[in-house]
Amino acid sequence: MYNKIYEKKEFMIFQVKEGYVVYNTKKSFQEGHTHLKHFEAAKTAIDLVLNKKIPKSTHGYYLTSLIRLSEDDVYISKINELLESREHKGKKGKYYNSGYKVAKRSL
Repeated sequence: MYNKIYEKKEFMIFQVKEGYVVYNTKKSFQEGHTHLKHFEAAKTAIDLVLNKKIPKSTHGYYLTSLIRLSEDDVYISKINELLESREHKGKKGKYYNSGYKVAKRSL
């Protein structure tokens, strides 16, 4: 099937055509795997999940990957809270300058 190139506890990393697949063997493959482009990112994801650490400055895709790999409900809910807070921070209302007056054109 795939070339397994790394294993740590219940996690395996497989090299695939366009990067790497990280898989948690305690979950079904469909629910417990994620695709990452770099080997170091894959190894780091395993260490983060095992140590229940949440990186603060990373993309949502990577955080979602950690959710897919983890079995710990508390860890997963903390990552979901971080994703939600980021989503709400990005939504801003339209700015309206009430002091700005549009000059009328005379024809």
